[in-house]
Amino acid sequence: QNYTRNRANSFVSKGTLKICALKGENGKWTSARLNSRWKKAFTYGYVEFRAKVADAEGSWPALWLLPDTAEYGQWPRSGEIDVMEHAKTTWQDKTYGTVHCSAGYGGNPVKSEYTVVKNIEKNWHTYGVLWTEDAITWYCDAKPFCEYKNPHSEGDSRREWPFDKDFYIIMNVAMGGSLGGTIAKDVDSCRMEVDYVRWYQ
Repeated sequence: QNYTRNRANSFVSKGTLKICALKGENGKWTSARLNSRWKKAFTYGYVEFRAKVADAEGSWPALWLLPDTAEYGQWPRSGEIDVMEHAKTTWQDKTYGTVHCSAGYGGNPVKSEYTVVKNIEKNWHTYGVLWTEDAITWYCDAKPFCEYKNPHSEGDSRREWPFDKDFYIIMNVAMGGSLGGTIAKDVDSCRMEVDYVRWYQ
């Protein structure tokens, strides 16, 4: 799909943000990707999203973090922290927390675990990471389900832990792709609704 600035794809109503993926008359999809790069970025703390997550066949919603400046090099060398990824076609009711860096990325991430979330589209759930100098811990509804510890390796420690610089927030709904998978023929729209994003330090 193509990400747009069109208000049909992203808007605020009744106090919450809606990110909507829409199928056009030509069969092509549009959606939105919102981020805080160059506006707000942080090092360490606890970040939490409260959201109702898209669950249509073929959708791939994500709440994640990327480095504000790629001081250690381009992806994956400067790292990526996926607070939450959900892909109905690929994972059914599983929601993953994942971290990417030079030591492991793409289909072979250095750390990735899932938790089962029921009624992910209809009910509000919270997704968060506690990020310190020593570890990144993932939470769903305040319960931890994954942890990646800083190995404090000697030598080039950035290969396993580039997570000591400012990261910014991204929220998006992708359609199809390597994780989204096949989009159901009867699906013409889906959305993620976000109540808040909070970063505590």
